[in-house]
Amino acid sequence: MNINPIIKQNLLSEPLSANALKLVRGIYNTYVSNDEEAAIDIKISNFLKLLNLHNSKESIGYIQDLLEEINEPIAIRNFEFRGNTTQLKFVQFCSYKIGAESINIEVSEEYLHAQSEYMLDSFL
Repeated sequence: MNINPIIKQNLLSEPLSANALKLVRGIYNTYVSNDEEAAIDIKISNFLKLLNLHNSKESIGYIQDLLEEINEPIAIRNFEFRGNTTQLKFVQFCSYKIGAESINIEVSEEYLHAQSEYMLDSFL
């Protein structure tokens, strides 16, 4: 059995903006406070408060832009997850759906594993 040691890597193509960092940390803290349940619903008003925005279509669009920023895929070489190894794996932080009152977010367990085991440029 050939076991490859984990080599930490810089996986972000560029650093996240300050507001994207606020957003991703807010999502992650909500995930942790919900007993690490992958699927979470967060009220849009919570995002507006976190980012100090007014309730408008532009603000919702800005939140969506930030969600896209944090979902920039990262590429991990020799990614091992749950006993399976992939030579090159692309993962995103979450999937999301914006509703009228809330945003349904599903945090990627693969991403969290990559964050803790593979990333030198960790931000959570």
